[in-house]
Amino acid sequence: MRLIFTFVLLYVAQVAAAHAEASVQYALTPVMSSKGLVGLNVELRFDGEDDGDTVVLLPNEWGGKTKLYEGIRDLKIAGGDVVPSGDPARRIVRHRPRAKLFVSYRVVQNWPGEARADGANEYRPIVQPGYFHVLGNAVFITPERDDDPPASFELRSLPAGWSFASDLEHGAMGRPLVLRDIVESVLVGGDFRVLKRGNIRVALRGKWPFSDEAFADRLQPIIDSHHRFWGDPLKAFLVTALPLTGEAGSTSLGGTGRDDAFAFFATADAEDALLNRLLAHEHLHTWIPRRLGAMPEHDEAADYWLSEGFTDFYTARLLLRDGLWGLKEFTAELNEALRTYAASPVRTAPNVKIIKDFWTDPDTQQLPYLRGQLLAMRWDHMLRQAGDGVRDLDDVVLAMKAQMKASPDSKALTTELFAAQMQKAGVDVTSDLATLVRDGGAALLAEATFAPCGEVETFDVAEFDRGFDADNTAQNGNVIVGLRQDSPGYRAGLRNGMKIVKREAGKPGDSRVALTYRVLDGASERLITYLPEGRRRLTMQELVLETGMDAEARKTCVARLSGMAEQKEPGFWSGFGRLFSSGSR
Repeated sequence: MRLIFTFVLLYVAQVAAAHAEASVQYALTPVMSSKGLVGLNVELRFDGEDDGDTVVLLPNEWGGKTKLYEGIRDLKIAGGDVVPSGDPARRIVRHRPRAKLFVSYRVVQNWPGEARADGANEYRPIVQPGYFHVLGNAVFITPERDDDPPASFELRSLPAGWSFASDLEHGAMGRPLVLRDIVESVLVGGDFRVLKRGNIRVALRGKWPFSDEAFADRLQPIIDSHHRFWGDPLKAFLVTALPLTGEAGSTSLGGTGRDDAFAFFATADAEDALLNRLLAHEHLHTWIPRRLGAMPEHDEAADYWLSEGFTDFYTARLLLRDGLWGLKEFTAELNEALRTYAASPVRTAPNVKIIKDFWTDPDTQQLPYLRGQLLAMRWDHMLRQAGDGVRDLDDVVLAMKAQMKASPDSKALTTELFAAQMQKAGVDVTSDLATLVRDGGAALLAEATFAPCGEVETFDVAEFDRGFDADNTAQNGNVIVGLRQDSPGYRAGLRNGMKIVKREAGKPGDSRVALTYRVLDGASERLITYLPEGRRRLTMQELVLETGMDAEARKTCVARLSGMAEQKEPGFWSGFGRLFSSGSR
């Protein structure tokens, strides 16, 4: 008992010390009624600016969600006079120089129901009677600052029997918080189940097809793999898992990475390979792009080809490297990306379209992931050619990380650092950045990109065409709408008003594979099969593996695709990183 009491006193002392040192202090209190949770009260204390004018910023736009300030209620600012700014997301406070300012408000859920599988992650505050799930970007008001001041966080009056988990707790675990950590946070509470495995915590709620322990077991090797690759020690890390509701047979999964956490959203029927891919992708955002350079302050989507596309590239590479995927899963994922890219109606859209339409058009949103992943493959191959197989993309990104670690206050853009480090490695990507990224040229792979595993074949195929409006059909409860009479689906017997019970066969995006739908036609079920061939012809690429590979050849192939083909002398990586970092700005 004495040991427990001593630990509690030590924890309280750490929190108190953090608050004493922090210049921006936050506190969050759940607000309960007879029906359960109704809101989250937030209090914020900080010193005003020296000149007597302080701008206070409300949550506004993030992750494709807009007017996030509409979830703020009862906003009060004490310590000065609030004057109109003409912007609902900004408040100007006039006060004595360095006056103590106090902000209080309530966060509510201003949209109905729970998070659903509608094709987009729910980044708005979720405040339900029995739980809450919020992201810092959507709930925390902040003072406008040019620097990143020390910050603290305190949870108050958690209801009896409730759990709480947040990466903001890491402030009491030896990781000092700054204001950026408050904004880039995830907080969950209520009927979440919290597990701890060493430095990793997992917070889940609801029903899943796997146990909580199995989820933690799935995460551990992924996280260990990434820390081995990047050479960083594993510190406190949190993963939150929120189940999505949706139509039967409709799979959805997504997430958002934080610096020391990620929030995960999925329907219960997500397949293992997809689940591993998403968990790995979000965890890799701990490094890409955060520890490789800065993103643009405005028009961030301009560089998503690197931040998202390179993350997809390393997701697959490291899953294969550490045996979490096999050659079959890696090749299937690669060829799916190639098919999707070939069929994209915006494949050759310039980068300005991504900046403009990323959050409003699903096809445009997918483009930088695909474009960046294929460019990473292209440049990885070019590096191997330029260095006789002794260098690849790993050397470049590790050198970028070393450069940023040597200059932690650098504001250099990730894309600028990448181009510079590629140049040092012997490959000039200036032309590719102009023609393939800026102007949107087709990013096609060379035939020998994955030698000796196989060849990249290039051929023409018919566009994949279901014949009906898939998005509106899904939103219509899987009742077919928008079916065209000149489509292969109509000719096979599909009709508007039929309800799709299940897709029995087919490969979305691949017109060479017959689609079979089980549909309700009135009161009876029917199977309808057809080749989903549209009129437009597409240039498609596909990795075709060498046939008859024996065990040794497969091992060599896996080593090549996972970036482990070359055996390097001990200390090579760190020496190469120092060599590349010699020109840091």
